[in-house]
Amino acid sequence: MTGYRTYLAALLVAIFGVLASTDWITFLDDPKAGAVALGAALLMAGMRAFTTTPAGSLSALLLAKR
Repeated sequence: MTGYRTYLAALLVAIFGVLASTDWITFLDDPKAGAVALGAALLMAGMRAFTTTPAGSLSALLLAKR
């Protein structure tokens, strides 16, 4: 599940951004909130794409013997 949580978080942020920019502007009291959330989701997904640990695998730090 490691790595996929980042994609899941990015997806949830993107969904919230779409909802905020279409119908929830009055709820959020900021017309730019949807664009900011969508930008954050794209940034998170992009950063996940460039990390060295593949999605779904454990980090070397977690596998190191103590």
